[in-house]
Amino acid sequence: MKITKRQLRRIIKEEKSKLLNEQAIDADSIIAQGRAFFDRLIELSMASEDDPAAQTALDQIDAALSDDVAERSYGYIKLKILS
Repeated sequence: MKITKRQLRRIIKEEKSKLLNEQAIDADSIIAQGRAFFDRLIELSMASEDDPAAQTALDQIDAALSDDVAERSYGYIKLKILS
């Protein structure tokens, strides 16, 4: 079966659109997860003054993060400065 140039262009355009939409959904999901993570960190840091369990949770998160997080994440650096 032969396809015309017009059909090929339409197919490529549709596939490109699908890929771009999938990437946008993935990026939105990653951003939402990051926001939720930092919101939880902020909640824990606010509660850590009065709640030893919150401080313990913060310490566990800090220990679990890789050493190069400070180099790659402005938000993490900002939280470390504020705490």
